[in-house]
Formats: sequence, structure tokens, C-alpha cells
Amino acid sequence: AVVSTQSTGSFHSNHIPVLQEDGPPHSGEVVVINVAGKRFETYTETLEQFPQTLMGNKALFARYFNPKTKEYFLDRNQMSFPAILYYYQSGGVIYVPNSVPREIHMEELDFYKIQYRSAVTPSLPMAKLTEDGLLEPQTRFQAIRWRVWEFLESPESSIYSRIWALLDVLIILVSILTVILESMPELDAQENQKAFSVVDTICVAFFTFDFLIRLSICPNFCEFVRTPLNILDFLAIMPFYLELAVGQLIQGSALTTFKVLRIFRIMRVMKLIRHSKRLILMGRVIQDCLSELTLLLIIWLMGVLTFGTVMYYIESEKNNGFDSILHACWWAVVSISTVGYGDMTPSTALGKIVGSCL
Repeated sequence: AVVSTQSTGSFHSNHIPVLQEDGPPHSGEVVVINVAGKRFETYTETLEQFPQTLMGNKALFARYFNPKTKEYFLDRNQMSFPAILYYYQSGGVIYVPNSVPREIHMEELDFYKIQYRSAVTPSLPMAKLTEDGLLEPQTRFQAIRWRVWEFLESPESSIYSRIWALLDVLIILVSILTVILESMPELDAQENQKAFSVVDTICVAFFTFDFLIRLSICPNFCEFVRTPLNILDFLAIMPFYLELAVGQLIQGSALTTFKVLRIFRIMRVMKLIRHSKRLILMGRVIQDCLSELTLLLIIWLMGVLTFGTVMYYIESEKNNGFDSILHACWWAVVSISTVGYGDMTPSTALGKIVGSCL
């Protein structure tokens, strides 16, 4: 409910709140904005910082107020609105969300009467706005930096950016194919291995160049190094340089052990996630459901330990593979996952009964 204040005859020095049945919220109160079914809350004084905009102008914004629900309703793009609201909360910073095409977000800025002169870059604050809503001038270095960042992070921004993204995908596939082919005995000849090494070096050089460029122009270094996709990019190139730096110092069997690091080269296939919005969305869904997945894993571990321990004490004297609780837990893992290799099976009647319950 909206509250206003008025004085009474009994209390001349105090103000008593009185509910307003209709009308938009007054200054200093919380305002609820419903954007196509999703609600956002902020303070009226936050919006009033920019009276030349739609939401900062009471007269213009009042047309969208619903007195029944006591909220403003806007049938507009939900994905763009957090950036629109951030414009007011930050004191005038404009950015384009990665999930919204530039043209669509520009239309939203026009609808909310937020003025801009120069191009706005995805997910990167462009400049501070003055009171009249106009962008302050940028330095030449900032403009180049933002264009390069957009080029690398937004394939839909231009045809050249799409070509770069397709080249990245092609080199990832070539790199993975090289890892597979060099393991084949038919191609184990020395000249083939040299050719594979050259191709692998070229691929890693491209990945390194792309990673270092994005690292050098990223808007926030700490956020960049914490991003899972960037961590995967680093893990994809790290084994090559680690083996190059330390491999010459290791001899004999230790060298064979060190080559286990080459397994991490298959992490390059994870770089394909960057080029698929659906895979990124699936990753975010997994991240949002992490607590539920953790609970499922705990329940699974409880079942493995419980049935593994029971089967060990039932079958331990039969010499059929249940030599320890750990071996029995392996049987439980295979059985719960419905794989059923058949390498370990209970032989006693009680063991078979317990196994059928699993």
C-alpha cells in the first residue's frame, strides 16, 4: 500500500500515515515494476534522477500504473530491463546484455527515452551520463578496446566476428582430430608424429592468442579469471606449455608419468561450449540446481556405502570378488547405475535377495 502523511488536530507535532487507495507511489517509497510478468523493485528517488526518461517522469510513467495491483506494468523485453534499471541505479551507465541483440536493446532504450549518442557495447559500461542523459566523450583507446571486446565476445555483432567464431570452431575440431589421430598405431611413424606436433603447435598458438587478447581487454580481470569458460580455455592450453617447459628436464619413467598431462588436451572440446548458447544455458541450469544435485549425490553415496557394506559381510567368505568393503562398493556402483558388468555377482541366497532389492 502507498502511504502519505497528514497532521490531525489531536497531534499537532506528529504525522500519521494514511493509506492511499489509488495512485502511483510517492517520492521516497518502493515502486514495483512488472515487466511482462516479472517484477522488479526500486525506489522512486532512484528513477527520479533522470526526469527526462520515461520512468523518471511521473506524468509519463503514471499511464502504466495499475491501481488494482499497485504496480506499474510494462509489456516489454524482460532480458533488457535489468540493464535499463541499472542505468538508474548506477547513475547513468549504459550497457547491452549478452543475451539481448543490440538492435532490440536499442529499441528498448528508445522506448524508455534513454538518450545515447555513440554505440553501446555488450556487457561493458560505456561511459557516464550527464544529467541530460547524453554520453560523455570516450577516449580513442577505450573505443578500440570495446570494439575488440565486442568482436571477440559477440559473434552476432558483425560478419567479421562470425568469421572469427567459425575459425575458432574449425581450429578446435582440427585440434581434437589431431589428438585422436596421433594415438593410432597406423600413424605412429616419426614423420607423422612431427606433422601432428606442428598442427598442434599452430592450434595452441591460436588459442593462446585469443585467450591473451581477451584477458588484456576484459572489463573486469577478477571476474574474467573466475568465469568457467575462461578457466576451460586456460586448461586447454596449459598442458602444452607445461610439457614444453618441464618435459626436457624429465628423463626415463618420469617422462611417461609426465605425459599423463597430455590427457588434459581433450579439454579443448569444452571450448565449443562458448559457441553454443544452449550449452551455456544448460550449464547455468546445472549451476542453479547445484544444491539439488548435491543432495542426489549424497543419497547415491549413502546407498553405495550401505549396500556395499552389507554385501561384503554376506559374501566375503565365498571368494567371488567381494574381498573388501571397497570392492563391494564398486559392485553397488555398477548395480545402482544399471550398468551391470557382471564381473562381481552374489552367490549366496541372502546376497541375491539383497542384490534384488538394489
